[in-house]
Amino acid sequence: MTKMTPRERFLAAVHGRKVDRVPTTAWVHFLSDHLTGEETARLHERFLKTYRWDLAKVMSDYRYPVPDSLRDLQDPASLRAFEPVRLDHPAFAQQLDCLARLRAAMGSDFPLLETGFDPYQSIVRNVGRDQQEHLWRHRAEALRALETVTESIRDYLGELKRIGVDGFFYSINSAIPEGFPRGSRREVYDTFLRPFDLEVLAAAQGMVRVLHVHGTGVDLDRIDGYPFEVLSLSDRSPNNPTLRALRERTDRCLMGGIDESGFPDMSLGMLARQVDDAVEQAGREGFILAPGCALPSFSPRRSLQFLREYADRI
Repeated sequence: MTKMTPRERFLAAVHGRKVDRVPTTAWVHFLSDHLTGEETARLHERFLKTYRWDLAKVMSDYRYPVPDSLRDLQDPASLRAFEPVRLDHPAFAQQLDCLARLRAAMGSDFPLLETGFDPYQSIVRNVGRDQQEHLWRHRAEALRALETVTESIRDYLGELKRIGVDGFFYSINSAIPEGFPRGSRREVYDTFLRPFDLEVLAAAQGMVRVLHVHGTGVDLDRIDGYPFEVLSLSDRSPNNPTLRALRERTDRCLMGGIDESGFPDMSLGMLARQVDDAVEQAGREGFILAPGCALPSFSPRRSLQFLREYADRI
């Protein structure tokens, strides 16, 4: 088969067509919240070129900005303080600068996926998860704040489309049921999570939407009706469905196969077996080989290089 460009290979996988080899990628956190967009882009570029990944899942470590004076959510006025965030705010502007620099450095034939988080998560991961009970208690103010955050994310997605970002890697905690880390009871999911997920995914239409169902113990019934082109989750987690189970559930492109938590200590032989097993479960078409979530930042170069070289054969 004729050798494909990275964009051709990525889009072929997304649409379930034949590929010259299975597209492969990985990602790590660069702790970039305190860095400029230029510095963050340089770290990404070096990582992408060193390991010749087939697509960039760009990390978004500039956390969604919450009001400067906000310390907790005990007073409903704290939720009323949320206002739309302009695109020139550093949290957005630095990431957009990073993406523009990566597009220039990697070329137009290289796919870029921006990372985003659900509106509920955008609030609680920055204010503090210990404040969730107050958010639920102030229902009207919380829903207004979530709609405000959603509006800002919609505006940001419009800018991503304008500058030519190929896809949106949308990370949600919505499918984690109560009883698992970061889980939610059904009422919270129905009220504060699902409606806003659907708004964000609708706004991302026209991009390749990678729905990253984050966490362990995930309930895939919760994503019924969610629009997406690629499904990503930690399939090696013992409490999550396997790639084989996912393939039986959907014909859409799957992304995963590598145990991110065990990666740094994994033998090369085990890594090779995981790759072979992932392709056997998911199939060669409609599949992107990747970790189930971010690899630890201390993952060894030897293992990353082996993953790249071994994946070249499939």
